[in-house]
Amino acid sequence: MMPSSTQRVQARQAPCSSLSWRVMLRLGLIGDTQGRYRVDRLLRFVTERFAAVDEIWHVGDWQEEAVLDGLRALDKPLTVVNGNAPDDPRHPMQVRRRLEGLEVGMVHRPPRKGDRWASELDICIHGHTHRWRDEQVGRTRFINVSTPTAAGFSRERTMGILTLDSGSADLERVLVQLPT
Repeated sequence: MMPSSTQRVQARQAPCSSLSWRVMLRLGLIGDTQGRYRVDRLLRFVTERFAAVDEIWHVGDWQEEAVLDGLRALDKPLTVVNGNAPDDPRHPMQVRRRLEGLEVGMVHRPPRKGDRWASELDICIHGHTHRWRDEQVGRTRFINVSTPTAAGFSRERTMGILTLDSGSADLERVLVQLPT
């Protein structure tokens, strides 16, 4: 039996764990929620697809505050970085955390080649380009889950689920089909 997300969070926070299941972390990755769409339809889809994730990370450009409000309502830790639509100083420009033995960072704009901050990461999650990316450059794996709403930049609307487990990472591409 798979433990609940609450049990997995508690196990990660325990100083010494004698739990019988393997602890891993699943991040729901979403970003660039812009364009013409109905927020309620997006949130219905996200609620279903992110039901089993432990945390949600939004890479910026949420356009409407209702998107972040809806993600907060899912009662999972929400990490958000500032983007350019809107440019909202309530959120940091970048985030860096050690998760499951990996240095994971998130920023809205893709770091430039040779960026020191990104080069110190195992995984760099970014947005802005609205194009799917899963690319290893040196030690850093760059991930952009594109956009679930503005398909004009990409053929497909997507988001992702990143599973981190004892130093390894697996990325699932989630094709977004918004209900009509």
